[in-house]
Order: sequence, then structure tokens, then C-alpha cells
Amino acid sequence: MSADAVVLGAGSSARMGGADKLLADLEGQPVIVWSLRAFEACPGIRSVVVTTSEDNEANIRQAVAQAGLTKVQAFVRGGASRAESVLHGLRSLNSEPPDYVAVHDGARPLVTPALIDDGLRMARVYGAAVAGVPATDTLKIVDRDRLVVRTPIRSSVWHAQTPQFARFADLLGAHERQTAMLDLYTDDVSVLEAEGLPVRVFEGSRENLKITTPDDLDTAARILRQRQTAASG
Repeated sequence: MSADAVVLGAGSSARMGGADKLLADLEGQPVIVWSLRAFEACPGIRSVVVTTSEDNEANIRQAVAQAGLTKVQAFVRGGASRAESVLHGLRSLNSEPPDYVAVHDGARPLVTPALIDDGLRMARVYGAAVAGVPATDTLKIVDRDRLVVRTPIRSSVWHAQTPQFARFADLLGAHERQTAMLDLYTDDVSVLEAEGLPVRVFEGSRENLKITTPDDLDTAARILRQRQTAASG
């Protein structure tokens, strides 16, 4: 069964002090290249589509070319929201649709081929799957005035990550039917939930962090150096 990926690269980088986090240097490579390398190395992924913004498309194209990433088959312009960007990426795959699709934030550079492979296996069993890690802190649900409404049972709360996986037809159909509401959804699981489609959570990694601030870049660099040290013996 075939599987393609949509890697999102059209974000605003609002908390990076004006710098594009996807093009920020991380141990000698742009952040998004690290994300794309994981999909390049995963045998289960056939091809990759990258969403870009008007401002960063040329630089991302150049970074991909310099890295020699052969699975990146297309670049598409992102939308006004994350979910709209996903929709644009999914539509670009529709001429030769895969059985399954993975959607990943390009700003999560520490994803691994093994984690992607785990997600594909789960999606083939359950139809849709999301990487996540169990909550370790007690969480609070609050109202508009930040007054605590309730405390969910911690064992039932997971922090969602990407990649997120689904049958291609299910995810594209859900986004098409929810077009008028896409700005409300912060991830792909939310769109599937709105359609009543079940999604299985599988164990991600606490190292699979999202680059949001300059401090996150420092943390990611430290983790990469630790991985390289471990790999060298």
C-alpha cells in the first residue's frame, strides 16, 4: 500500500524574532531539511509534497536541491491556515493518489524514520493515527476568564505531535467537506474528529519537539549531537 507525505513549511514563525524557523541553521542544515531527511530515509514513503509561503519558497527549493532529496516531488503554496495548507498539499497528490498520507510539521526536525514507520503501521490497522506522548503534568480546563472549569484525568490526556496519518481519501474528503471551517482546526486529527472518524494515538517521542523559539533550536542541536555521539559508538 502506497503512502505519501505532506510536509508543512508555510508557517509564520511569529515567535522567532522575524527569522524563518524552517530555514534556521541546525547543525549545518536548515530545520526543514532535517524533517525531510527522515521521510527520505523511510522506505514506506513514496513521495513528499512541501508547502511553502511566497517568502520562503525559493529558499526552501534551494535547500532541498542542495540536500539531494529525491522524494520531494512538488512544492505548493500554503493557505491562510494550517489546515488550508494541508488541503493544498493533499490536492496536489490527487492526480496519483496514495493509499495513505502522513502530514508533518516541517518545524519538527527530530522526527525519525522509525517513528514514521510506526505511524504507517498504525494507520494501516486503524485507518488513522497520531504520534503523541502522555501528559506528565496535571492539566486544567479554564474558561475565558481563566477560571478553572475542570481537571481532566491525566491518564486520558496526550500531547499530540506530528506526523499524523490517515487513509488519503478520508483525510482529503474531510478537509474538502470542512473547507468553510478549516481555520478552526489546529491539526489533522481535529478535522477527522469533526467527521466522526476514529484516530489511534501511538507513542511518539519527547525528543520530537517543535521549533517555536530560539531556545528550541539550542535544545534540538543538543539532541542531534547526542544522537551523533551515540551512533559513533
